[in-house]
Amino acid sequence: MDLQKISCSISEHRDDIINRLLSFSATDTILYLRGGVCNQSVLLFAKKAIDMANSIMNSHFEEVNGLEVSNINQKQKDVLKKYLFNLDNQSLIILYLVALELKSVLLGVLFVTQSFKVQDVFNLSYAEELEEQKKWGEDEAISNKHSEILENLKQWESFCYERSIFKN
Repeated sequence: MDLQKISCSISEHRDDIINRLLSFSATDTILYLRGGVCNQSVLLFAKKAIDMANSIMNSHFEEVNGLEVSNINQKQKDVLKKYLFNLDNQSLIILYLVALELKSVLLGVLFVTQSFKVQDVFNLSYAEELEEQKKWGEDEAISNKHSEILENLKQWESFCYERSIFKN
């Protein structure tokens, strides 16, 4: 995947990318961990991640118990939209790629702001699968998928460093 080429052509697709991110923001993976993860340290770390993302975007996303989509999380779309519109093109495309890979706009925000390490955003996104593997043993297909996803995240991180996308 040629990230430089993608980031150069994002201008014509910016609205579509933002709308796609908005469409699944209220069902963000880390908002639903409480229902599928038993490990309290993972749940505390997820709460810290949600709080950090809220602080960065000045939003009020909340954890969800069960499968219902929270009205509060639905109402955060306007705040998120404002945040996304203020991103430069390269940051937006990286956030988009990370969010799609991790099924989490909030983890994408933490990635592009370097608030959490690559391994941490991965661990939060796949907390349920990782917990299941500890409990029942490792599945080779899932482990291979996880390795591929981690490699993508590391490549995107390198891309950000190479092009000074990360703001220090």
